[in-house]
Amino acid sequence: MIKKITLLIVAIFLFGEIYSQTSYTYTGVYTGKPRFQILTKRNNTLLGVINVELFPNIALKHTRNFDSLVSKSFYDTTAFHRVIPGFMIQGGDPNSRHGAVSTWGQGQAGQPTVNAEFSAAKHVRGILSAARSTNINSATSQFFICHATAASLNGQYSVYGRVTSGIQYVDTIANAPRNSVDRPLQKIEMFVTYIGTNDTIPNPPTLTTPVNGATNVDTLTQAILKWNAQSDGIIYTVNFSQDSTFATGTTTLNTGNLQFVSSGVLPPNTKYFWRVRTNNGGHFSVYSPTWKFRTAAPLMDVGIKQNSLIAEQPVIYPNPSSGKFTFSNIEKGNTIEVFDISGKLILEATAKDNSTLIDLEGKDKGVYTYRVTNASKEVRQGKLIVK
Repeated sequence: MIKKITLLIVAIFLFGEIYSQTSYTYTGVYTGKPRFQILTKRNNTLLGVINVELFPNIALKHTRNFDSLVSKSFYDTTAFHRVIPGFMIQGGDPNSRHGAVSTWGQGQAGQPTVNAEFSAAKHVRGILSAARSTNINSATSQFFICHATAASLNGQYSVYGRVTSGIQYVDTIANAPRNSVDRPLQKIEMFVTYIGTNDTIPNPPTLTTPVNGATNVDTLTQAILKWNAQSDGIIYTVNFSQDSTFATGTTTLNTGNLQFVSSGVLPPNTKYFWRVRTNNGGHFSVYSPTWKFRTAAPLMDVGIKQNSLIAEQPVIYPNPSSGKFTFSNIEKGNTIEVFDISGKLILEATAKDNSTLIDLEGKDKGVYTYRVTNASKEVRQGKLIVK
């Protein structure tokens, strides 16, 4: 089980120096993503340089806080005091300059705090995010860099940057010998310098599914809208509406780095319009060209006997579910297959009775396709929704 990041904010009067500074002293307008060099040393020997860029249009307050602290050389000689391979490396506590090692990570009284800026941005490898206590608005100077994807932190910690080069040194630090409280046995200190700005404006995504102008789109459960990723995309924003101008009745969703979104259950024989734009942390792209599709007509209108379909289909409950689905109205020996949104087979099971439990707990939220095949090779299929 992934250990969550916490830091205890306590008054430090006996150890080290007391630092007081004003938050958000930089008040100018960012033209893009400010870039910083984190030079790391161990035993006064260069370990490596990690370059990062911050996301002012995702977490402006955290960006300004980090930027202001760098301008005061605040981070210089502070340590990466907590390292967990396969999870993250954490640093930036002023106690780690000269304070007792036992106080590293506890923070200092009087440090300005930064209110949470939770977003759809995902905690994937190389993401820089704000450490905090159980109080969501308690972030100060400490930050962590994800050594690997940490989905349990999504929406709980404020993402405000990412590594652009030097990720191999994050690996080196994460795998450093450490003690029972995940502190490196030898101090790994940092020196942080501003090195410029990335003013790149991202391209809009290319839409892929449903194809533009598609008709008879299946919406027994949900319609799935998909697009191609942009290399610098941090958050994608989707507009979805029956209005081609998106002026009224528009649903807007932010998906993080996911390149798909599932609609709600849609009425039949209805036209919809959708478009997507990219947010790279410093700029938004323009929206993609608007695509449209029409949902399928009711089953009885396309020549299928509705009653026979219901009788033929497995009964699945609950659906949506947090991950566990009971399939009934099937036969012993039926093969049940589940596929993810890309079409990859992720589960295969054989029914041992007329009712079978399928467990997708731990899988990503979203829509999956199931296929039930009987001894006569007759196939029934549908969708499962993990919420």
